[in-house]
Amino acid sequence: MREFVDMEKEIEKAIVLIRRGYSKDRIIKKIHKNFDAEEIYEIAKCRIKIKDKFSKKELYFDTYGLRYSTPEIIGRYRAERIKDYRIADISCGVGMQAIFFACTNREVLCVDIDKRRIEYAKRNAEAYGVKNMKFISGDCCSDEIYNIAKNYDIIFSDPARKEEEKERNLRNLLPSPLKIMEKYGKRDYIFDLPPQISQDKIPEGWEKEYISLNGSIRRLTAYVGTLYRVDRRAVALPSGEILESNEEDTFTLKSEFSDYVYIVDEAPYYAHLLGELEKKYSGLWYVATGKRRTLASSHNLIKSPFLRAFKVLDYSKDLEDIIKFLQKENFGKVTLRMSLDPREYWKIRGRIERELNGEDKASLFYINGFYVAAKDVT
Repeated sequence: MREFVDMEKEIEKAIVLIRRGYSKDRIIKKIHKNFDAEEIYEIAKCRIKIKDKFSKKELYFDTYGLRYSTPEIIGRYRAERIKDYRIADISCGVGMQAIFFACTNREVLCVDIDKRRIEYAKRNAEAYGVKNMKFISGDCCSDEIYNIAKNYDIIFSDPARKEEEKERNLRNLLPSPLKIMEKYGKRDYIFDLPPQISQDKIPEGWEKEYISLNGSIRRLTAYVGTLYRVDRRAVALPSGEILESNEEDTFTLKSEFSDYVYIVDEAPYYAHLLGELEKKYSGLWYVATGKRRTLASSHNLIKSPFLRAFKVLDYSKDLEDIIKFLQKENFGKVTLRMSLDPREYWKIRGRIERELNGEDKASLFYINGFYVAAKDVT
């Protein structure tokens, strides 16, 4: 315990120095010799990056752990769905999802092969004041861990990903959900999977719940066994709006747009639920679909957590016509909402804004050969 009290002082010192602009080498030299200076520096950097992801600030992460840790709003959403069980999180990392499960369930077992991450998980649980958790370091597929975890109601796993992998596959996750099921047998499971994995690579009978946060896809949760409810779900957070279906996804794709265009939340696209969204909101159709951006349109304004709405102001096949319109209407800033290389993005945006002197802000889409100037009305 004393180690972590003293460690906190060193972390806080490193945070102050980072914010003052000190170099890593200078900060490392100022860390007390009783501690691993590289570790202190990494934790400090991670805490600065946390921002609004968690309600507690004195949390312990390594870089990988922070990158793949479940954001609090998503962790709490999933914990509200799963209540009053005994859960074994057999690849817990630094323990964030396990902590939120512990808030709504009887007991949570935390297992990770990395002893240091188990220590971080313990400290993070203390920060949240959660006590109904047990911590073990070990290989989740070993007999030692199996003989403990098998006694829990649900096996949860958020496996590690190979960052360089171009196409996600269940067998390449660490530990593989398929290997876990071979070891633990027929029972209830929850797997946190990469949202980009193709649905045809996920076994039948697994519910696929795609969760977005502020319009961007963040999680794919698979529910197996008695936890299964429906084939596919899309959840938009923070609103909690839900789409779901067992049916094949069919939707209307047109080349023309109307008075309103929409950036569609990524969850319905990944969940193959664009048709359900169209059915829910009469008068909606799609003008472009894809992983990078799905766009829809309608004659009248539709308000939905799954749709970011823009009022069409002007459109033309000639960008110069749009620039003249923006000049006339007193616009000064333009956000380009189209697929561009970052260097091209700033080159084009700079070219447009150099000719504008106003104060208002517009968005510029490129839809089926037309530049479309629009204003956010969400």
